[in-house]
Amino acid sequence: MAQLTGDLYRPSFHFSPPFGWMNDPNGLVRINDEYHLFYQYHPFDTVWGPMHWGHAVSEDFINWTHMPVALAPDERGACFSGSAVVDRNNSSGLFDEQAEQPGVVAFYTANYVPEDGSNWIQSQHIACSQDGGIKWDKIESNPVVDNPGLKDFRDPKVSYHDESGAWIMVVSEGQDIGFYRSEDMLSWEKTSVFGATAGAHDEFALECPDLFSLQLDGKTHWVLVVGVQQCGPVGGTGTQYFVGTFDGYQFVNANTDDTVLWLDFGRDFYAAQSWSDVADNQRIAIAWMNNNLYANGIPTAHWRGAMSIPRKLQLAETQEGVRLVSKLPDEWKGSYSPVLNESRTLVEKESLQLPTETLVGITKLSLTMPVDSEVEYRPLGNDAISYTFNRDESGIHLTTKRSTLDSNGSDEYQALFAFESVLEIPDSDVIDFVHISDTCSSELHLCGGLYTLTNLVFAPESKGSLLTCCAGTVTVNEAAFCSSEQIIS
Repeated sequence: MAQLTGDLYRPSFHFSPPFGWMNDPNGLVRINDEYHLFYQYHPFDTVWGPMHWGHAVSEDFINWTHMPVALAPDERGACFSGSAVVDRNNSSGLFDEQAEQPGVVAFYTANYVPEDGSNWIQSQHIACSQDGGIKWDKIESNPVVDNPGLKDFRDPKVSYHDESGAWIMVVSEGQDIGFYRSEDMLSWEKTSVFGATAGAHDEFALECPDLFSLQLDGKTHWVLVVGVQQCGPVGGTGTQYFVGTFDGYQFVNANTDDTVLWLDFGRDFYAAQSWSDVADNQRIAIAWMNNNLYANGIPTAHWRGAMSIPRKLQLAETQEGVRLVSKLPDEWKGSYSPVLNESRTLVEKESLQLPTETLVGITKLSLTMPVDSEVEYRPLGNDAISYTFNRDESGIHLTTKRSTLDSNGSDEYQALFAFESVLEIPDSDVIDFVHISDTCSSELHLCGGLYTLTNLVFAPESKGSLLTCCAGTVTVNEAAFCSSEQIIS
């Protein structure tokens, strides 16, 4: 499948569809040393419509091969979000155990819209691949989990729970997440719900759950990731998570119900999902880099929608408790070149202009900030987006300001794209951060990945990154850059 090119904003190293509309990542699974990325896809328009599953594969998260559409709507409905797993022991009984390729099972929500105009009906379905994830067939006995009478019943994420010897499915059930168990992936039993009284909520359903375990100092913690549609950290969609325990039947939150943990503090990080069947139980996640507030109207041509960079998720102990941190994936070793030969101290109103090459790639910066100092970082060298760090006696305050510079796009985009937000981060004399910049995106990782901010940016004309001291003095200890071509070198 060929990708249309020549678009001003087509990303250089973030995944985007060959053409048409894309939203949620789906069915993330590693098969035969390749990462398979499926995604919500409307190949016939650049706005949301009848959902298909698009498909691409990569060995390194940079070089993607577009594959034929994996799933398409049928008489049972459109193919909404879901997940995929390798059925290594053929517990489903759907595969030839002598086959050369591993059997793969995809779970998706069939969204059926009655002709009389009544509410959609959502149920969980299966498709299987006999050839390692290339060709897919829906099973005749669908659905495997029928709708129990809920308006919102979607986005099944399936994984295997070794300790209790069963497959686990988490599903969005309005303001709850439902938990189901199965030994064969065909017959499912509901065991519990979680979420209605915990974390952030709005009037719309929770979406796109993910459930996985991570180790910290020899102890197993379980993480439940959930999307919200209107009450994200800076408005619109957002991705929250919970840390707790899971026994194969029930998730128990380790924090109080009013604790809200965000996986990202920007405006364009939604429907995060992680890959299954990755070596060494690594947990690598990716998200749709957009926001429902304006997603249908961003100023791109021929295609609409991109994914965030992939993140290796780990746990860290903080003063507030166990939290997720985001790292660059192991595949992205990168070859970094120094931008400065020695440290440089900036006084008030003095700027440091970085080369234009820093517009596309990964920049690492280390700054020393005394109390009562302030520095502004403009990744594109203009008003498209700025990050201002202000340090006073109470700590460090990070202000993000995004502007609408492109006059194209829909009315919703023109009205809602610009925003300003403030984030409090831990106090420190030194601020180290990583900035990932592409032709239409800005991703800032702070405090070892404890805080991340993912934002779309659309600027017809950009310059090199610009650092400006706004108050006091700021010392640039180190600045290094890795181009997109060198990320996997």
